This record gives sequence, structure tokens and C-alpha cells, in this order.
Amino acid sequence: MAEKVEKINLPIHWLSKDARFRIIDLMLSTRSIRQLAEELGVSTTAIRKYIYRKTHPSDKTVEKALEIMAPYEEEKLIKIIIDDLVEALRRLVESIDKSEYREYLLRKLGEVIREIE
Repeated sequence: MAEKVEKINLPIHWLSKDARFRIIDLMLSTRSIRQLAEELGVSTTAIRKYIYRKTHPSDKTVEKALEIMAPYEEEKLIKIIIDDLVEALRRLVESIDKSEYREYLLRKLGEVIREIE
């Protein structure tokens, strides 16, 4: 039996559609469409819609993906999520024109980093 991965609680609600698609693609690299659909509790039609980018996986589906991921998928999956959230923060910083707001955001991000180190 495959080793279980410890449950991971990540802010998946903020994930981009692209990251959600990449998570499905990663999981499909080692599963059939039917197997992944069963594991995620969605239809094979839903999986095909994800593959063809017709609709994106819901928060619930991504949460289920985190629950069922195999140990060998964990690193890639977590990196997809981290990279996506970091890119969103980078775009947020770059989109702020007023220097006072930009400085405020950078200060807050610095506080968070120091807090968690």
C-alpha cells in the first residue's frame, strides 16, 4: 500500500486557474482519466474539461487532490502552489503605482517573512 502524505492545509482558494490545471496534469501523469475521476469524486467528463481547459477544478477538487496525492507527487504539487502564490504576490507588487501603497505592501510582506522565520 502507498505511503500516505500528511494532510496539508494550503490557501488553495487563491490559486490561479493555470495552477489548478497543472495540478490535474501532474496527477494524470500517473493515473488514467477514469482513476483520477474516481479518486477526486468527479466525472470523467469533468477531468476531460480540465484537460481541454474548458473549466477549471474547484476548490473542493483541488483540496481532494491534496488529500489523495502520492508521496512522490507531494514536492511537485506543493511547488506548483507555492510558485503560483509567489507569482500572484509579485504581480500585486508590480501593479501598485503609488509608492506609499507599494512600500506598505512590501513592509507587510517583510513582517510576515520575519514572523515565520
